[in-house]
Amino acid sequence: MAQDVSLTSAMRANLLSLQNTVKLLGRHQERLATGKKVNSPLDNPTSYFAAQSHLNRANDLAARKDSMGRRSRRCRVPTAGSSRSQR
Repeated sequence: MAQDVSLTSAMRANLLSLQNTVKLLGRHQERLATGKKVNSPLDNPTSYFAAQSHLNRANDLAARKDSMGRRSRRCRVPTAGSSRSQR
């Protein structure tokens, strides 16, 4: 049996307000969980894409730094060996 539920306008307004509050709590919980101010382009497109650009740049710089570190270790090994053999 289906029963109709009637809501007054005040009850309907309260229900919509509660639904919006739940939606906002979910968004804030996601931000707290990820540590990001903006998680998707829907939150703030300008900030999101700027953050993505900075993240990509940081990853590129980290990769270059690692590559430079590996190269300097390769150079140190042969020079250390040659200085020992000259003694």
